[in-house]
Amino acid sequence: MKIEKLALPVLLALLLAQAGCSGSEKNDIRGNWSFRFGDEEQFALTFQGNSEKGTVKETGSEHGGGTYAVSDGEVVFNFLSTLIGGKSCNFRGAFVSEDRINGNMEIVAPYPPFAWTVNVVGIRL
Repeated sequence: MKIEKLALPVLLALLLAQAGCSGSEKNDIRGNWSFRFGDEEQFALTFQGNSEKGTVKETGSEHGGGTYAVSDGEVVFNFLSTLIGGKSCNFRGAFVSEDRINGNMEIVAPYPPFAWTVNVVGIRL
């Protein structure tokens, strides 16, 4: 009788894993992240939506925001930073682990128009 009670949950867990329906999604960017280049935090972002796409908001800003997309571990997002003077920020990178993202951030200033690209590391908070 005890074996039958254990068999059903084990079988269900195996079937869910086989179907790709685990409890946690791989490469899930949702939540709070700190992004750094050099030794200091440069900006913090919050990602909301689903594991594939949604919105990104600059932490500490009422107006800075944008969108993100995640596909096969690759991450792309953009946002308008109100904390760094209205600059447009565009990121392209990939998950290194579930709690770390590496990539390049292009920062574009509208006046005078100029852009620079830096390598950044994102760490889940």
